[in-house]
Amino acid sequence: MFGIYELTKTDPKSLQERALKLSEEAGELAQAVLSVTNAPGSAYKNHSVDDVREEAVDAAIVALSLLAHTTETREEFENELHRLMIGKCAKWSEKVGPRRDLPE
Repeated sequence: MFGIYELTKTDPKSLQERALKLSEEAGELAQAVLSVTNAPGSAYKNHSVDDVREEAVDAAIVALSLLAHTTETREEFENELHRLMIGKCAKWSEKVGPRRDLPE
């Protein structure tokens, strides 16, 4: 998926460093969201929805890199991603209730 597994395996960061990087990216995403929603004290940053999207993708890439770091092969990475996404999305769906416009 977008070379994330291969890039992770060539990047020397430790699991701990990747987790800290995810925290950094989450903070940048939060700043962009606060700015876009005109939260008090954040409007001066002048972020746009495009900034929110970019920061969300940065956070997603780092999160996927954490998953890749814990797997031995690309196949295992992809299988675990698929398995976990199915399970986690099912739990989320249970919390928000059924939607008629989603495939089962």
